[in-house]
Amino acid sequence: MSINPAPARTETASQVWEVVGSQLDAFANAWQEGTPPDVARFLPAEPPAVRRLVLVELIKLDLDQRLQRGEPRPLEEYLREFPELVTDGIPSDLLYEDFHLRRQANLPVDPADYYRRFPDRAAELARLLGESVSTRSTAVTAARVPVDLTPGDQLDDFDLLAVLGQGQFAKVFLARQRAMQRLVALKVSCSRGVEAQTLAQLDHPHIVRVYDQRQVPDRGVHLVYMTYLPGGTLQALIDRVRHLSPDRRSGQSLLGAVDAALDGRGEVPPHASSVRREWTARSWPATVCALGVKLASALDYAHRHGVLHRDIKPANVLLTAEGEPLLADFNVGCCSKVEGAGPAAFFGGSLAYMAPEHLEAFNPDHPRSPDSLDGRADVYGLAVTLWELLTGARPFGPESLQGGWPKTLEAMTARRRAGLPSELVGEDKAPGWRGLLLRLRRRNAKNPAQDHDGDVPGLRAVLIRCLDPDPDRRPADAGEMSRELALCLRPATRALVRPARGGWIECVRRYPVVTLFAIGLVPNGLASLFNIYYNDKEIITPWGRQAVDVFNIIIAIINSIFFPLGLTFFWFALAPVARGVRRMRVGHTLPGADLAALRKRCLRLGRIGAGVCAGCWAVAGIVWPVVLRAVVGPPPQGIETYVHLLISLTICGLVAASYPYFLVTFLAAHVFYPGLLGPDGPTAADGTAIRRVEGELGVFRAMAAAVPLVAMVVLAVRQTSDQYAVAILGAAGLVGVGLAYLLEGRIRRDLAALAEIPTRDE
Repeated sequence: MSINPAPARTETASQVWEVVGSQLDAFANAWQEGTPPDVARFLPAEPPAVRRLVLVELIKLDLDQRLQRGEPRPLEEYLREFPELVTDGIPSDLLYEDFHLRRQANLPVDPADYYRRFPDRAAELARLLGESVSTRSTAVTAARVPVDLTPGDQLDDFDLLAVLGQGQFAKVFLARQRAMQRLVALKVSCSRGVEAQTLAQLDHPHIVRVYDQRQVPDRGVHLVYMTYLPGGTLQALIDRVRHLSPDRRSGQSLLGAVDAALDGRGEVPPHASSVRREWTARSWPATVCALGVKLASALDYAHRHGVLHRDIKPANVLLTAEGEPLLADFNVGCCSKVEGAGPAAFFGGSLAYMAPEHLEAFNPDHPRSPDSLDGRADVYGLAVTLWELLTGARPFGPESLQGGWPKTLEAMTARRRAGLPSELVGEDKAPGWRGLLLRLRRRNAKNPAQDHDGDVPGLRAVLIRCLDPDPDRRPADAGEMSRELALCLRPATRALVRPARGGWIECVRRYPVVTLFAIGLVPNGLASLFNIYYNDKEIITPWGRQAVDVFNIIIAIINSIFFPLGLTFFWFALAPVARGVRRMRVGHTLPGADLAALRKRCLRLGRIGAGVCAGCWAVAGIVWPVVLRAVVGPPPQGIETYVHLLISLTICGLVAASYPYFLVTFLAAHVFYPGLLGPDGPTAADGTAIRRVEGELGVFRAMAAAVPLVAMVVLAVRQTSDQYAVAILGAAGLVGVGLAYLLEGRIRRDLAALAEIPTRDE
């Protein structure tokens, strides 16, 4: 009877697995009959990539069986029998498997012997053997779970109650641990890792709590038991929403998937849960974003404790009965080229979620070391997961074999290095005909990936940044990713922190000194002109001709001194903020402590500017009467003239101080402060500074409203005949009060939005 299967569609990993798994099972069964089976009888005719994969895995299994029976067969015999292995290049994982099996059988092996026999694979094999994983196997069969475990069985200290999930290389049971009399999720696999002892140290609300692990030598399995979560996985949720149109997806879709999992296990959903009510109220983009915030926070916690996940994918995100996500299956033991991206990773679905540098690190033909990976690879994997959850499709489409693992990995890496397709990243904003064509294409497209972010502006932009092929252009860590996603759930805050490119905000950030100097000079200049006009007519002219001449000289001297002096004082306060804003605008990175100090100073600029203005006007109010008295002599009206002059200067000074305060504080809160937020976000000290500004706004509002009224009362009491002065003061007062009222409302909204910026500790 022929064992060779008929050609079938093998486009996806699951379809390839059907062919590979069936042939390996048939070959293993044939070995049980006693006579060594013929490898060629179990090879599919096509496609070539699948045939090569099956051939390599069959040879690995054949090597293992022959060594167990004391009948080793040299690799060269396989190469002569199957010259296609030589034509396309001998797989380095096959060489490693032969080395590993012979060492395991206590046969003498020497790496130098392999380098001599297979010189064209010496470099790759040296990288594999240099990983110090001589007890690891690359064979698919080595990772497969025994098929004879079923609910009702007893395994070590556990009674198996039900199957919670099953993959090609692990099976998870709902089990009762008899010693502790508790329900646990029991993961049964054939590969031993260091997952349990590492993860037992992690305590985070969105990381599955791992109790312990143990080996069962007589069954040849490895057990990891952890918290039982009945809500299924994100993979089940993706499978569910993939069949729903985008307008039918919502937070209720998440709960629907959870309830389906609960129903399948005979459990009742906790309908009275407040957490479930929150999910129900969310749109689908908001649901995906909220899941991302929680998962990125969990990753950040793990990374800060020195643990990388290395295997982010929907199947490794479990859900509680309330819909809360928890990360599971930290592949912390998978840190070598032997284990990282071989057949097990491909069929387990892990490769599709790996970053390009992750794929390179686990490619035996690539010099990158797995030790070079950091948390940004996990950020990439989480972004792929969230993209698939949001749109129903992976950003790079389905993966397929390209003829051997190195070539498959190279093809996958190349696709990711090229970046996302233009229709996904929004390059329709390109100028000219190209931009027009892309805009028309997106307008007519039905791909859910091209939909808008809905009520979560910026969600796709964050995911696109996380999917950048260059790790340096991604968020620096998972904590930054979590904060960026949290911003998306707060549209007002995000609009403030991530303004649109171009426009007046960018102009102000480019020229902060010029902008704030202009804001301060204009009201002070107008107040000075009004003060000169009023004093000249109401105070100086009655004093005499000589007083008028001296007054004009003093105007030139005082203005030439105090205006530059005030600008200089304010410049010393502004300069560090201006430098920080400009450096951040062009992409420079400043230390977190420096940014925190600059943000604190930034929120004080309005108060500092008001103090400088008031101080300069107050000093001028003292200098004017002293100089006039010394040069001209006492005024005809006596001391009343000095008081009148001091009051006029004080009122104009307070007006000149209060109105710029609102303008400067508005720019500080709306433009400069957001521009000084680094990747770590604000600190607790920022909250104190924000509350102080909120408290002082009322004081300056009262000043802005009261000073013009007091001035008009003074004019009325003095029965001034200058109706122009009264009209100017009244109109300026109305405009100033209205402007202060509008700016105060805007500032308070901005401060409230700034207070909602996620901090690193959230």
